Amino acid sequence: MPDLSRLLAIVRTRPVLVTAMASAATLLLAGVVLLTTTELGCSTGRSLKLKPAGGCVAIAGHPTSTIGQSLPVPPVATGGVPYVPPASAGSGPYVGPASGSTPAYIFPGSGSQSPYHGPNGPASGATPAQYALSCRLPVFAGQSGSGGFISFPDGTFIADPRSEVSVSPAPQVNGPGYQGNFGLWWDRTYSRWLPVGYAWVSPDESRYAYPATDGVYVKNVASGAVSELGQGHQWSVIDVEATGVYAEYQGSSGLWFLPFSGSPRQVTSHGYWQAATASAAFGTATSAVPSGASTTIIKLDFNTGTTTDWFTRPGAQSSVAGFDRSGNPIIYVNGPGGNETWVVPSADAGTLIAAASYGPYGGSGFGPNGTPIADAHGIWFAGNGGIALYVSGSGLYWMANIGGQLAGGCH
Repeated sequence: MPDLSRLLAIVRTRPVLVTAMASAATLLLAGVVLLTTTELGCSTGRSLKLKPAGGCVAIAGHPTSTIGQSLPVPPVATGGVPYVPPASAGSGPYVGPASGSTPAYIFPGSGSQSPYHGPNGPASGATPAQYALSCRLPVFAGQSGSGGFISFPDGTFIADPRSEVSVSPAPQVNGPGYQGNFGLWWDRTYSRWLPVGYAWVSPDESRYAYPATDGVYVKNVASGAVSELGQGHQWSVIDVEATGVYAEYQGSSGLWFLPFSGSPRQVTSHGYWQAATASAAFGTATSAVPSGASTTIIKLDFNTGTTTDWFTRPGAQSSVAGFDRSGNPIIYVNGPGGNETWVVPSADAGTLIAAASYGPYGGSGFGPNGTPIADAHGIWFAGNGGIALYVSGSGLYWMANIGGQLAGGCH
């Protein structure tokens, strides 16, 4: 059986590629499922911009393929306490890749894992607690017009034709993420869909930004007025805050702040930045690392101007996917044997909230994709062909058997 042998060889040697292919297939299927009304069982607001609520707590293991029940994850430490490395293991300031800076703290392995009993795992006789909500969660299937709401506790999906929106004026450049589609966001403040993802919307939801041909367009949601920032350059938009836009030159290191009123200023000339808050940016020191090497996430503190090595998992690729309500980065890790999801409040402490393993005949565990969204209920994730909710101190709950991406918190 040479074809099967070749397939298994690919799975063993290139798990990240296989996972990417699986995620693409899941999103394609979600585009079909999301546009229909689906019966679901009973069981973020901007994540970063909302008032902090609670700290990092280790997640409990859980079973089930039943909607609204808790999913298991690897324990972070015994006794339900988050893992906190010794104080002496902290990292020093980042001062450049060739300057002999203190290495980032290497986050340890997660140890023994609780069995996974979610949609991609075995059945279980355990009966976990239900997590019920009364709210509507905005989601979409990847394209304009595919948005709608999952209603809890009844669990039905209601499509919303108002999600057929697009940026105007349209940019004449194939910038990062631009294929005529920048995502969708449900603007709860103005009760309308916006044609961009959450990071490109201001905290009060009154404006949003997106890359133009030679600058960044900023649109007022209420009036429709458009202004342009940073003319003369092609930008990658990183984050939109109350007073301006954080962005970087396409394909170049460094970070800039483009104020709504005033002149652009360079925040730093180094680093490749993935996400930001009003007080800090997170990214990597280099644009890429060789296959098999570890990615170190760095943090730039806007108040002090210092850069710190923040997070490393040995032999794995890490990226910042979003933030919890306290502004702590949510980091996705892809390694040779699977992936992990961490919330990392400091350079020497983190909470592992989900994990998934790869295998030649399918994986086990929960593996998120896309941007997580935090709200008063917890942190929402899309993944495994559905929607899950992480509740601090309680666990990760399987909430909906429907694919797609998140377009806001549940209200």
